[in-house]
Amino acid sequence: MNKHGSVTGLQQVDHSCPIGLHWEASPLELSRPNIKAEMHEWRSSLPPDKHEVSLTDTYIKISAKFLTDVPALLTWAPKHPSPSTSLPTLAYSNGPWTKDNLVTAVEFFFQRNAYHPFAQCSHPQ
Repeated sequence: MNKHGSVTGLQQVDHSCPIGLHWEASPLELSRPNIKAEMHEWRSSLPPDKHEVSLTDTYIKISAKFLTDVPALLTWAPKHPSPSTSLPTLAYSNGPWTKDNLVTAVEFFFQRNAYHPFAQCSHPQ
């Protein structure tokens, strides 16, 4: 940041950021007769151009294409429970983050690292 030399533009960030949600599922659970129809109905409530859905024998994963769409996914998930019986966990990726995701990844880095173990908050809770 020009402390000991010239300033260079930031082009890429490699940092762990939340990208979506992940549900564990057993092969038995995913082999139920109506699971395909349930999954299609469940996924249809998501904007298809903003999210990617991965389905394997062991998990279901929904990832946002842009980091700015992750909060909307976190709001959507409790309103639309998964056909899987497990609770979702956050899915992370290390990037590299460029272009549209660059500013969000940098912002997440500073938000995550701004908290000191001995920091105090004036909020009563």
